Amino acid sequence: MSAIKFRYVLMDRWFASKESFEFILEKDKHFIAALKDNRLVALTEQDKKEGRFVRMSQLELTDQQAVRGWLKGFPQKVLLVRRVFTNKDGSIGLL
Repeated sequence: MSAIKFRYVLMDRWFASKESFEFILEKDKHFIAALKDNRLVALTEQDKKEGRFVRMSQLELTDQQAVRGWLKGFPQKVLLVRRVFTNKDGSIGLL
């Protein structure tokens, strides 16, 4: 039996935690995770050092816009990307 080879772990916002991120990185893998709107982020290293974090919902990113930043409580820089989806019923979903 052969092992399944993968590089990325995709997870829902309910599993997006510091502990999950650290575990995945320890296994030499990458992660893609939806984040809750109330998750705190800093967009500059200076803001991170001074404890100036803002909620994800305050970033005002456009669809598919990406910025690098830090999640509060997680030491490594991450790439934050906003995605907007239109569902079949016309409702809007955000990631």
